[in-house]
Amino acid sequence: MAVKYNLMIGTLLAVAVFVASEPIAYRLPKEGQRRLEKRQVAPAEGEYRDCEANPPYLPPTAIETGERLKNLREQMTSNNLAAYIIPSEDAHQSEYIADRDKRRKYISGFSGSAGLAIVTADRAALWTDGRYFLQADMELDCNWILQKDSEPGVPEPEDWLISELLAGDYVGFDPTVMSISGYNRYNSSFEAVETGGPILLSITANLVDIIWEADTENTRPAYPDKELIVLDSEKFTGETWQQKIWEFDGSNDLDSVRSQLNEANAGALVVAKLDEIAWLFNLRGEDIPYNPMFVSYAIITMNSIHLYLYDKEGRLSSTIKPHLGIGSANCPNEDTVRADCVTVKDYDDFLDDLAGLSQDTIWISDSMSYAIYERVPETKRYLMSSPVLLMKAIKSPTEIAGMNNAHLKDSVALCRLGSWMTETIKDLKDPKVGDKDVISELIVEDMATAFRSQEEDYKGLSFRAISGFGPNGAIIHYSSSEETNTAITTESTFLFDSGSQYLDGTVDITRTFYFGDKPTDFMKEAYTRVLLGHIDLALGTFRNGVYGRDIDAYAREPLWRGGLDYKHGTGHGIGHFLNVHEAPAAIKIGYRPNEEPLELGMFQSDEPGYYEDNSFGIRIEDIMYTVEAETNHKFSDYTYMTWKMSSLVPLEPVLTNFSMFSPRQLDWYNMYTERIRNEVGPILNERGYDDAFKWMESKTKPVTYTYKVNSASSVQSMAILALICAFWYASFNVFIV
Repeated sequence: MAVKYNLMIGTLLAVAVFVASEPIAYRLPKEGQRRLEKRQVAPAEGEYRDCEANPPYLPPTAIETGERLKNLREQMTSNNLAAYIIPSEDAHQSEYIADRDKRRKYISGFSGSAGLAIVTADRAALWTDGRYFLQADMELDCNWILQKDSEPGVPEPEDWLISELLAGDYVGFDPTVMSISGYNRYNSSFEAVETGGPILLSITANLVDIIWEADTENTRPAYPDKELIVLDSEKFTGETWQQKIWEFDGSNDLDSVRSQLNEANAGALVVAKLDEIAWLFNLRGEDIPYNPMFVSYAIITMNSIHLYLYDKEGRLSSTIKPHLGIGSANCPNEDTVRADCVTVKDYDDFLDDLAGLSQDTIWISDSMSYAIYERVPETKRYLMSSPVLLMKAIKSPTEIAGMNNAHLKDSVALCRLGSWMTETIKDLKDPKVGDKDVISELIVEDMATAFRSQEEDYKGLSFRAISGFGPNGAIIHYSSSEETNTAITTESTFLFDSGSQYLDGTVDITRTFYFGDKPTDFMKEAYTRVLLGHIDLALGTFRNGVYGRDIDAYAREPLWRGGLDYKHGTGHGIGHFLNVHEAPAAIKIGYRPNEEPLELGMFQSDEPGYYEDNSFGIRIEDIMYTVEAETNHKFSDYTYMTWKMSSLVPLEPVLTNFSMFSPRQLDWYNMYTERIRNEVGPILNERGYDDAFKWMESKTKPVTYTYKVNSASSVQSMAILALICAFWYASFNVFIV
């Protein structure tokens, strides 16, 4: 009895003291206490198509496709096809493509960068992902079914075709724009139908090209014919093209192309990706919008180097020939075939030359087109990711320095833009209403380009800017147009996702601006959660062998904790004066074939977001790269890595609730803003950009927040101590009784 009594008294005393104490000051409010307000707003009248209306309603942004579909179906009938597949990609499986190759856009009217169109005798369907759902409903007419990829109940394209067609029906495709993996996916699904499924049929002539060439009202454009750009190896790349092909001394012990060919026992490597060819030969072009590449193929063997150029005669200038060694003693002209010479041929010769290769083993990638796949006999195929993919993704020290310099220049330009926007809105007659003729989505795009174009070695944009105010910012990959352009005011957020190309690097950055002084509580919470996710990813430490998908949740957890999320990846690779999206690593949930783990010297974006449909959008994006982490220990032979930021543009303190930060997150924030002041500030000062300097300073002030251990926490500590003593006293009584 004495034991029970003593234990009860001690326990009750401890509990009473603990309950009486107040919450610790540095604890955040419990999740779930705040009910998320529904902020869904009806779409603006006329903004999206309404195919249920009578008659159906189409917004001004939609494209009428009835005549185009009629002409395509006539071609399908001539080729005995029940369906025709129109991918977004070109012959090189590019993400961004030349206007000449935008077949899916021509046939459907949808201009997003990701999508797939399929046309049958009586139906037309377009698949796209969550970034483009709203945009698709603004651009498609009612001839098209919008298939919202990955949404519940939405069939995969191959399953939809099986449900729509009869056994033995032919499904046509152009083999030059269908990937090997895409072909295999369709074919395996069709063959798995027990009662017999449709049959894939490769059609050499692209049917969309045929009707497009005959369309006198919508002329099909040609490829650009601008001169190629040579990148100096000492100043920009760190290695010559010769080193990359046979003497590569790159990072992470990667071997040259020929060394890797030898290790794989392969006699030839086919290079079809335009960014790989551009990187390999230290050349850039202007054939593809936003991405400095040129239309080409390459075949490398142990004894030859063949480069296939579109507009060969126009491209082989007096600058390009000596860069490729043409005209030297060993390589007197572009027809010379030697191990150390580049033989330059016409682009259209590639497929025939490929079919005629004599080597026993030919290295191709499953990301290449089916046209390449079907020209290499099965017994000769070595199907593996291109070795150039990883060589290119791991930047040389020269490339890393260039990328950092490019981002520094771009940060200067964006500070000038931020200052200009702030002052322009402040000077408006009514900042709450705005003036579309003074500051709008499109005007900001133009001003950003103007500021950037004044920076050294500027070569253009790296993608079409996403410039979205208010509800437009909720469209993840929105593109402003004359029809959708809106004034920027103090009443909502302005999401500006933009980028540039410089000779020394590629830039991609997003900032969410707010020009008022009273954001809604929910807007502020959403921005803060996005920022905390951004910081948590930047603070992450991981070892080699870890994939980007393994750390994606670092950025999402602060949003998940509040019941929020976003429908896009958290990070993507980025090229060195190349593609703004670069494989083979990505920070994105889910398995993807050919993805590689993160390695030292890789650049990735860090871009969590939140999008409240028809209300506002938030995204924060910086470019960062992997560096070796300082750790107290080093288990096994792992290399431990963390991130260093290249982007140096102020964040939005007005939208930030710093009471939600942990001390570690706040330390990172202050360190980042200090870097901006120390690295961008002097440049703004030296150039006399006084307004931009003041704006930068106003956005990067150090933040202090007192994380108290107050009297309440002391009382709690006493309660815990009392509880321990109670158990000790009870045990003591047990011992002595």
